[in-house]
Amino acid sequence: MSAPYPQQAVLAPASEDPDSKRSRRGRTSIGIGLLVMGAIATAATAWLYSQFIPVMELMAEDERSKEVLDAALGILQLLAIFATGIWNIATRRSWAKAPLIVAAVLSGICLVLAVINAIDIAITLRRFPVFWLALMYLALMLQSLRLLRLKPAPRVPGTLRPQPW
Repeated sequence: MSAPYPQQAVLAPASEDPDSKRSRRGRTSIGIGLLVMGAIATAATAWLYSQFIPVMELMAEDERSKEVLDAALGILQLLAIFATGIWNIATRRSWAKAPLIVAAVLSGICLVLAVINAIDIAITLRRFPVFWLALMYLALMLQSLRLLRLKPAPRVPGTLRPQPW
């Protein structure tokens, strides 16, 4: 007769608390949203400056330097949007608050700039501006603030399982 083969105890898989799942999905959506908004803004900026460069030769030196400074600040904004999107995707399994705070602040700044740009278009060109860009930044900002309110579930000491209540 053979000796019984010792079987490992079958443990139930660690159930993930709903806040962790919501945080992971929310951070992923914020990161992807920021990357998409950065790609759209990059394409729009490239098109705008491709139309604008021939006109720059007709400008005075001080106007040209002002436009170059505006372009540099726009490029820095685009880099910040891409970096924040990547940061939120990279930290989607953590409870770090810094990427969410940066995403909320950056989305708020972009929202204000998009609204100012829309008002400028309405006044200058006398046509109704499109506010979808501002609405996307508003949605990203609200999603970031909503995720900042989530709290991690307490853990059983020595394990990664949530504390049963």
